Amino acid sequence: MLPSPAGSGRNGRGGSAPSTADGGLLGAPVAEALDILPDGPVRLQDTSVRAGGCFVRALPLDRTCSAAARRFFREAVAGLDLPGDMVHDGVTMASELAANTLHAHANVEYSGSNRRPVSGIPEFWLYLRGCGARSEVVCKVFDSEPGWAVDAQAQPGKAPLEQVGGRGLQVVAALSAGEWGGHPSRGRMGAWKVPGKAVWFALRIPPGAEAARYGRPELSPEQAVDELEAMLIDRGLGGRIVRVEEPAGDLSVLSISRHLTVWRHGKTLSWRAHAGEYQQMYVADLVDIAEQIICAHEEAVLADPAIA
Repeated sequence: MLPSPAGSGRNGRGGSAPSTADGGLLGAPVAEALDILPDGPVRLQDTSVRAGGCFVRALPLDRTCSAAARRFFREAVAGLDLPGDMVHDGVTMASELAANTLHAHANVEYSGSNRRPVSGIPEFWLYLRGCGARSEVVCKVFDSEPGWAVDAQAQPGKAPLEQVGGRGLQVVAALSAGEWGGHPSRGRMGAWKVPGKAVWFALRIPPGAEAARYGRPELSPEQAVDELEAMLIDRGLGGRIVRVEEPAGDLSVLSISRHLTVWRHGKTLSWRAHAGEYQQMYVADLVDIAEQIICAHEEAVLADPAIA
């Protein structure tokens, strides 16, 4: 289950790449980097962080990935009126998460004679969740390797230098005050959205900051289900989704697999995680809801590959 702010902490599951000079997919915006800007209306997930969207960038496949993550974090939170020390901590943690992707290039796929990466590229994500006193900045780094080590020693300096998720994640654990973890996920970029993992941290926004006063888009329940379905399809789950609407409009159902069904009742969405617990969230946090549903799907796939 994707950890919640109230019950988070360390939660693990489980060839040479082109350099920046080679012109690979290295930190450009989604459409520019992949030349796949779709026609049609802008979806919620593609709007600004302030408007409830998700900031997404590809990370370089070389040692500049940490510097890129620091730059992306500052870019993503610009204009949110966050305290300087909070930005500094976020930049530091983003850098550490990005550094771990240097161990996670085995599933990157390339195309053409110039070996342009087309899928499985490490990615940087940032979005807001919650509102008011519970507003948070959530930062995640995705890669297409299926496993990781987030159960490193609790004290900095104890993990071997060669351990993936060693010292870097200890820094994240300390600076985030335990608000971090990892979970199965799927990529947002590339020619196809591959499965992998996301390692994340969250920072609570001070109540006096402008970002704590941002409101999420006021979507109707039907619009919220439309957006959620589009997000799941975009992440590669569209092949089996079956949607049912109650004629009166009070209930919507998205059947994603035989192990995962999402219900919308009024302005709440609910589903059952792979571990058996029922989750329920207000429709305003659609980016986070989609991520948690994808996590539930990927956990079910890991337990029963026939679902994929």
